Amino acid sequence: MIFHSSFLMERRAFVKPNYLVFMKNVRKYLGLVSMSLVCASPLAAMVIQPFVGVTIVQQNVITVKGQVMDEKGEAIIGANVIVEGTAQGMITDMNGNFSFQCPVGAILKVSYIGYLSQTIKVSGNAGTLKVILKEDAETLDEVVVVGYGMVKKSDLTGSVASVNVDEMAKRNPVNIGQALQGAAAGVQVMRNGGDPSGETTIRIRGIGTVQGSADPLYVIDGIISSASMVNPADIVSIEVLKDASATAIYGSRAANGVVMITTKQGDKNKSRINFTANLSVQSVNNTIDVADADLFTWGVRQSKAADGKSLTNLAWGEQYAGQLQTIDWQKEMTRTALSRNYRLSASGGSSTSNYMASIGYTKNDGTIINSWYERITARANAVSKIRDFLTVNTNLAYVRTGSHGGGNMRPYALTVPTMDHLDENGNLMNVPIKYPDGSYGVPLQEMNGDVPRGSDNLVARAYDNDSKNFTDRVQIDFGLTVDILKGLTFKTTNSYNVTNKSSWDYSPRNERTITSDGLDTFSMEMSRSSDWNSENYFNYIFDTKGHHINAMVGQSFNQSVDGFELKGSAKDFPADNYRDIASTLNSTTKNVEGALKVKTTSLSYFGRLIYSYKDKYLFTGTIRRDGSSAFGRTNRWGTFPSASVAWRLNEESFIKNLNIFSNLKFRIGWGKTGSSYGDGSKSIAQISTSKMYYYWWNGVNYTEQMGAAKDKEIDTNLHWETNEQTNLGIDMGFMDNALNVTLDYFIRNSYDLLLDRNMRPSTGFTSIYTNAGKIQNKGFEFAVNYRKTFGDWFVNVGVNGSALRNEVKEVGDPIFATEASKGYEWDNHSIIKNGYAIGSFYGYRVKGIFQNQAEIDALNNASSTGKYQSGSTQPGDYYYWDKDGNGYINADDKDIIGNGFPKLTYGISINANYRKWDFMLYGYGAYGQDILSYSAMSLSSIHNSTGEFQNCLQEYISNAWTPENHSTKYARMTVSDNNKNTRVSDAWIKKGDFFRLQNIQVGYTFDWGMRIYGSIENLFTISSYNKYGDPEIGTGRLNLVGYDSGRYPYQRTYSVGLSLQF
Repeated sequence: MIFHSSFLMERRAFVKPNYLVFMKNVRKYLGLVSMSLVCASPLAAMVIQPFVGVTIVQQNVITVKGQVMDEKGEAIIGANVIVEGTAQGMITDMNGNFSFQCPVGAILKVSYIGYLSQTIKVSGNAGTLKVILKEDAETLDEVVVVGYGMVKKSDLTGSVASVNVDEMAKRNPVNIGQALQGAAAGVQVMRNGGDPSGETTIRIRGIGTVQGSADPLYVIDGIISSASMVNPADIVSIEVLKDASATAIYGSRAANGVVMITTKQGDKNKSRINFTANLSVQSVNNTIDVADADLFTWGVRQSKAADGKSLTNLAWGEQYAGQLQTIDWQKEMTRTALSRNYRLSASGGSSTSNYMASIGYTKNDGTIINSWYERITARANAVSKIRDFLTVNTNLAYVRTGSHGGGNMRPYALTVPTMDHLDENGNLMNVPIKYPDGSYGVPLQEMNGDVPRGSDNLVARAYDNDSKNFTDRVQIDFGLTVDILKGLTFKTTNSYNVTNKSSWDYSPRNERTITSDGLDTFSMEMSRSSDWNSENYFNYIFDTKGHHINAMVGQSFNQSVDGFELKGSAKDFPADNYRDIASTLNSTTKNVEGALKVKTTSLSYFGRLIYSYKDKYLFTGTIRRDGSSAFGRTNRWGTFPSASVAWRLNEESFIKNLNIFSNLKFRIGWGKTGSSYGDGSKSIAQISTSKMYYYWWNGVNYTEQMGAAKDKEIDTNLHWETNEQTNLGIDMGFMDNALNVTLDYFIRNSYDLLLDRNMRPSTGFTSIYTNAGKIQNKGFEFAVNYRKTFGDWFVNVGVNGSALRNEVKEVGDPIFATEASKGYEWDNHSIIKNGYAIGSFYGYRVKGIFQNQAEIDALNNASSTGKYQSGSTQPGDYYYWDKDGNGYINADDKDIIGNGFPKLTYGISINANYRKWDFMLYGYGAYGQDILSYSAMSLSSIHNSTGEFQNCLQEYISNAWTPENHSTKYARMTVSDNNKNTRVSDAWIKKGDFFRLQNIQVGYTFDWGMRIYGSIENLFTISSYNKYGDPEIGTGRLNLVGYDSGRYPYQRTYSVGLSLQF
């Protein structure tokens, strides 16, 4: 005989006294407890039943069987099925089944948390019952995790997006970025290529800093942590706090939004073992359409002839056309790769404690040869109620990641497609990539006008070089929750985490790498960092006559220690694979560095008040005061307040009577957050003797004496960056909340930005680190979700989007950005300038292509310098716009030519269930973004910046300007490029609009608890940019938004998987 859980809860509520009162009235309450336990015991029921239930005993008794399911057709585990008015019944098993004896005519009551209860009268021929429980819109009011607590979603006054974790889990994401991609309005997630680690760049409501970090804050189980510390399969909920009224409780850490993550816990009185497995096959789905050997060598001959130069690599001569072998370096450098992902977890608990432990393993072989990524995760969560008033929780997490190699598709596409040599008799030899003896062939190259030279064999380099990276992270959390009085609790959470990183790179003696010095090279790096956090706060909840008050006040302490960093390198070792820097044969190549890092400390005080009246009028106010050692003593503290209100109009009679809205809520919020960067050294004056000398006259001559001087100027008023944000929102629900719509408009002003500003030379310093910048982000967000059951069908469709405008309001002198070692006069290709988006593209504007010499001569004659562009400009060269109108082209004619911020980002998901089948479709995209494509430029030039020939787009060679073909979009092919057609210009601004169908999946769930599925990821990408690479660009660098220089290729992935629950 099993008691209904509500019956037990009612009895416990009666016999459980307040702890403090209990201590004063021990005897009295012991008596009550004893009587209650006796009366509630099964023995008592057996004794009493003969006297009060004679009529039941005399009725016919049958065995009633059945299954309890939800509206999706999924079994409900742990539902209560009892005979109404008695304690007779049971809890449904793993498949939702129940079976027990009861009298004919009895009333069965079926209930489960979050669902409407249902009653069924038992007839004599009941057979197998099928009970469908419907969701209770009132009790199912979603609970949302916010800073230092939880609130009902209906009570939210700020802008918070909840991620559907069930749908996320089906996509099998590797990291948090992939979990968030396309899942929440206002959250832009960009993958940094198809690297096996799946690294992403995440931005919430734009970029509001110049030299700091724009990454959001991650809070895992109430502890500020790294996103890499959690396996997405361990997550039970994700909330994204977007506006300042929601994030200000985290003050100076929350300028870029907050991602709240809650991991799985065990269930009381239930034990489970879960196992999931995913096996994937990956292949590169988009290669660049470059020229084959014949077309490439034809282009070389054309460009040589255009410049009046002869061919030096005779194997590329016209007489060998049709005989050349084509080496597809993109194909040779990539492979079909396997990816495996496993997770095993055990969870359970009793009435006073619960636990969850999991271990996960991921291995991705990588689609570029000799690259791989590996991850091991382990987590253990435990909660124990050791006293009626005291609960203890502990979490332990460990993550180890390792990777090897990497790659970039652009260099592979650019490598010359021939490995054809001539013997001493002038006969063509087809050189293989690899000989039978294991040695590698060497492709011949040709410099501009020089003799042929060797080039790298990319396959040899990939296999010979050894480059590995490993990271180990450990985090330990310990917390206490104390119930002090009714409604008053105290909670403390403390955590400590350590990160160890190590990496090395080894290149053997390799004569195939002609540009090297022929020496083997070894470098390595090690670092250790740690930090600990302590969060302590009181929470008080009070309800009376329609008034609800939730007050919280607390204190936080954080100390981060970057620990140490060691790195060294050397060349020329006694033997191959000798990896000991101290053993180098050439001490001049040895370089060893080490440093101990300064620790940073922060101390915070915070408070929050949540108030509602009759669940209609809502208010939330927070304040946080942060102090940081990153600033000088006079400016260490910053105050970050917020306030927001909401009005639930659907609770008003004049809205209820319309019978249109099942939910209607207006929200308005305002708040401030902040940020700081660095370890405090920017606020401290430093004295240096480096290169500080003066000359002293000793009566005979001058002698050099070492001196000391301040090596930089400091701003003694350095203080926090501040983000001030205003948010207007509306939440609407229709058809009993089957259709939900959320709209938000926000303005985010970031000011007092920390950056380096130029100083007058007369000061003796070049720049000063100060508060000087201002950036504004404003935009509109929407989210629409429809979920409905149609017979055996359940459908859930979601669409979200965000329109954003980023503008630099104040930055002083423009700040330029250059991607290192790019050549082609691509210096300062991005700029941070007042009135434009951060990292806007900066270059020349192309008016067209010169068609004849007369056009060039007319401009040269009108120029005061005698030349409009270059003395070597020829027909077929680009014609650049003279911005300042002075008659000639120079750096002053560069202009803002675009920016990489999309006008709109969006995501779409479709989920459907039919009985035991499930289907999912998920995609995302962007509209209105520009791409400054270094890839497009280099693929549209037959030579590189040092004069070596390189392969290029088939489209470019076939459609470049020639004297016979003037109707082209490409300038002429040339070796010398005296007109600098490859310089940064709007010729290389490409449309980056795209839509990617990221995942399509079909699954089936068996009665005994196993689900199997098959899926395809990255099925297709619709974009005009595909010919140059992938349009999804995430660099992680603030001033390089939308800048493409190539990356690890994206893959199409075919997966099968299963999940088991015992």
